[in-house]
Amino acid sequence: MMLKGSIRFLIAVVLACLLQVPVTRTASAQADPRQILTAVIQQLQTGTPNPTWYGPQLWQTIAMQTNNSDVYMPLVQLGQVTNVVLSGQTQLPAGPVYSMVAQHQQGVSTWLLGISLYTNRIEYANFNIGSTPQQLPAQPVPLPQTAAPTPGSVPNPPANPPPQTSGTSEACKRFPNLC
Repeated sequence: MMLKGSIRFLIAVVLACLLQVPVTRTASAQADPRQILTAVIQQLQTGTPNPTWYGPQLWQTIAMQTNNSDVYMPLVQLGQVTNVVLSGQTQLPAGPVYSMVAQHQQGVSTWLLGISLYTNRIEYANFNIGSTPQQLPAQPVPLPQTAAPTPGSVPNPPANPPPQTSGTSEACKRFPNLC
């Protein structure tokens, strides 16, 4: 009996010591969206997109728009990317949408690129040939925080109920895969 108690005590002490040891995590830099866009453009100019980078709907869209060649000819005609400027960012519930301008050897392309926090994939992409940066959606309006009702209690309706909306923000309407 005494031996079982000692073993339990020893196990408890070892577990307590292990829980006290700080956990070390490898530091990793967040990916630069400008580098990501440069690689995306290169992939779409050469017809070699990496399927692990794109969400399923975007992957299908690329295939449909390029007739399964995965090459966007307008990007090919612009030539190699020489510089990318991040012109804006909007944080949506499922991840950021970046507005960027890519300078090519023969012109400019403007991009909106949405990367999901959940899948870590590009879920939204849109580009135009030209120099005007694309407009980002407005920030979603946060819902008011209310305390959870006590179980068994009757919730009190708000004194002035908020006006009924369509259910989603303009940003979520424009980028439904990110909401």
